Amino acid sequence: MSNTNETHDQGCLDHNLDRLLELGEPTPGMPEDLKARIRSKLTEAGRESGYKKILPSRWALWPAAATVLAVVILIVLWYGNSSKAIAWADVQGQLNQVHTLTLSALTGISANTGMRITERYKVYYKDPGLSRLEEYPPDAGSGPIEKGPRKIRIIRREPDSNEGVTLYPGTGKAELVDSVLLTDGPEPPSQPALDLVQFNWELIKKTTADKTRRIGDRIINGVPATGFEFEMPGREYVNPDSQTHARLWASGKDGTPLLIEIDYRDPLGQNMRTEYSDIQWNVPLDESLFDLAIPEGWSLIRIRTESAEYANAGLAPGVTVQIGPEGRDPLIETGDVVRVVRGDQTTHPDSDVPPDARITIELKPEAIQRLRDYARNNPKELIIVDFNRQIKVVPNLYGAGLLQLSFDLSLLDLPLAELEIRYFTATIERNGL
Repeated sequence: MSNTNETHDQGCLDHNLDRLLELGEPTPGMPEDLKARIRSKLTEAGRESGYKKILPSRWALWPAAATVLAVVILIVLWYGNSSKAIAWADVQGQLNQVHTLTLSALTGISANTGMRITERYKVYYKDPGLSRLEEYPPDAGSGPIEKGPRKIRIIRREPDSNEGVTLYPGTGKAELVDSVLLTDGPEPPSQPALDLVQFNWELIKKTTADKTRRIGDRIINGVPATGFEFEMPGREYVNPDSQTHARLWASGKDGTPLLIEIDYRDPLGQNMRTEYSDIQWNVPLDESLFDLAIPEGWSLIRIRTESAEYANAGLAPGVTVQIGPEGRDPLIETGDVVRVVRGDQTTHPDSDVPPDARITIELKPEAIQRLRDYARNNPKELIIVDFNRQIKVVPNLYGAGLLQLSFDLSLLDLPLAELEIRYFTATIERNGL
């Protein structure tokens, strides 16, 4: 009978130990000899607590408590040491063959009291060319999926065109967007890549190990993880004076990325953070996630966009540009314009709404630096573009590129093709469109 009880007790012990060690999936494989040591310690604790029952209860707890503490130390030390074997190369190795990606993301303003979330969304990518972004209220909490998105944007990309739909579930409205991409040179570098899954991992794949720094270990959703810190290039246009720091937390078992944290300053000097979590790739994604069909009974607005990227276009002779604070001498003159980079036009085929037209120009490095320095040092002053002494508009000083800014030419009430003829040194063949 005693043997039966011992066998039963050992079975319960093994079961409970397995539950104790089960910190999440994937769980690193603990060596059997270490498991045996822990089982021995727990068995010893049980026996000692039985032997000491004749003592006052608080004294009887000491041996068992000490043994359990030793068990906890063994587990913690093992988990901590197990993840130290993970190197940056293990992280990069997980990203060689990926064709789908899903993740949750949030962006917020960092402060001493914590992060105030300003954006929250869920992303689905499937190569080639399929993407879905679900936007949720910033205060949706930890389970935004249950409350439903307030906006869904689905895009199907082709080499020279995009089709997309934006759905507003709360209002029953939808926007169907047909986009055409034009160029008079090589493939436009500013257009999103068709293989967005691969594109989103390129930075990590290109970051060499000597550019990263190990920052310790932590548990993420029950999984032991190792952290790496590195600087991110390519965001200089957000705020040229600010470094962008990234931290990637990877599974201690195989280097699978679990969490990415990005810290930067926005043009207003605010400390911002973006976090990517619930990262999964190569999971099956149903094609219906990327369906452009409009739900029955919803109202529909059709939109057409045209983006033209110029290989070697400038301002036409006699066309002038002056940029500076309103009512003061300009900081930028026509001679500071290096080239016209691109033009974007939005039209509404089903309405009489006039087209929106915007151009992006590149300035000399010293000129754009002078302009941005002034804007940061004088945030209350309005910067104005005087285009050809015909219209005055407010430019977007950031978001286009390191040396670029964009501004609206809609007040001229001309289609993009006509703007090219009148104001640029190059036009793009549109095949009669």
